[in-house]
Amino acid sequence: MTFIPKRQIYLPHVLKHTSFHQNFCFSTSISTHQSFQKLDNQPKYFFAFPTRKCNNGLMIFQKDSGNFQWICASFFSSSPIQSTDKQQIFKKSCFGRMSVTKHLPRPKPPWRVLFFGTDNFSLRMLKTLNENRLSQGKGRLVDTLEVVAIKANKKGSEVPVRRYAEEQGLRVLDWQPKLHPLTYDVGVLASFGFLIPSKVIDMFPYGILNVHPSLLPRWRGASPIEHTILYGDTETGISIMEIRPKHFDIGPILLQKQYSIPDRVTAPELRQIMAERGCNVMMEALSNLPELERRVVEQSEIGVTYAHKISRHASYVDWENQTYQCIDRQHRALHEIEALKTVFNKTKINLLDPCDFDVLNADSSVEEAVQRRFNSPSSEVPPGSLFYSKPHKLLLVKCRDGWTGFGSVIIRKRQSAMDFYCGYLQKNLEPRFQSLDNGIQFNLDLMTPRVLHSQTMPLKVREGCYTDLKVGHGS
Repeated sequence: MTFIPKRQIYLPHVLKHTSFHQNFCFSTSISTHQSFQKLDNQPKYFFAFPTRKCNNGLMIFQKDSGNFQWICASFFSSSPIQSTDKQQIFKKSCFGRMSVTKHLPRPKPPWRVLFFGTDNFSLRMLKTLNENRLSQGKGRLVDTLEVVAIKANKKGSEVPVRRYAEEQGLRVLDWQPKLHPLTYDVGVLASFGFLIPSKVIDMFPYGILNVHPSLLPRWRGASPIEHTILYGDTETGISIMEIRPKHFDIGPILLQKQYSIPDRVTAPELRQIMAERGCNVMMEALSNLPELERRVVEQSEIGVTYAHKISRHASYVDWENQTYQCIDRQHRALHEIEALKTVFNKTKINLLDPCDFDVLNADSSVEEAVQRRFNSPSSEVPPGSLFYSKPHKLLLVKCRDGWTGFGSVIIRKRQSAMDFYCGYLQKNLEPRFQSLDNGIQFNLDLMTPRVLHSQTMPLKVREGCYTDLKVGHGS
């Protein structure tokens, strides 16, 4: 590897161009499948002009004894480049730094892969890549595999991806790694949690691919699985997208597949399902990477929602504003993080062992028990009111449109619904749970699943977007 010291070299004095074209099919994160041109008086050099994807990159190849050397060159403009004339571009531009290597990006698999990951979702991806690397069949897509992983998470616990990589004898790099151009062909990222800077992304000819468990641009961010359940989506998907610096999940889509969500699925169950499906879609993308990289579709500006990191306060129940279906989704989405919580007589209570709320509200005996306890129908009982139902052995709590039921609670210690009734409810004539704002906006815009092919979308946005197979990349 040879590095040229940082200095300014004005392009008109170094490179000249002619109208002679030769096409070479190399995929890069900066300039993809461009026409490389010979230079006057410099027969060994070829260059590609910057594209609309990236206006601050220039890729150069050097021909030497029939082989091509890869020269990664970046330039910056002394003034905004608005002209499409090549001479004008050169007059306004100069080199910043250049690095030279004899390693070429591969035009087809098997690839040299660098994997970025942390948790069990990304661990499933890493296992799939490693199993493919060790295989000897024609479907081998991974030649070499190395891993970038932090040493421990915020709680000090061991990172699953790092542990597995070390057990398998894979080379592990700490975050942030110092990489050299073209050591790897492509990066693969899943549930990493860190923004990747441009200097790292530019080290990969095919860029870094992110395996995201949602139908982007819906649920960009840290917790798409939880938000998918929380807001009642009936469909989800896997999106393979290119990483972009500075923001999460904004890059163009290479491949996207859509799946139906099982009824009453929990976040851990859906995460496992999407991890398996994500592996399949990821391997399909790697098998067809040069073709997918040639065609790019930017994410639509319609239907963008954000799946911000879930806070512990989100597990509190707002009895006045949430329906029993909202509370059911809240439990299924968040119980892995925190149990549903409420406040009784200024004391925090964890609500455990919820029943099936749909079955509960369809039971006519519940309304009979409400009439005996409150001498009024359920519609007149204030939200947050509660009582113990002996036939159901449940603590029943009124919400906005019906009843929820819990088999046990934690108030200082875990106890059954009957024990809670005997110890606390008998002492209160009109016991009520307090409604607390949990920060979850249960509104129709977010609760209603996004229509993938809505007739209200503009035609140019609607066509080619959110298909259930490959996304059209529209050249």
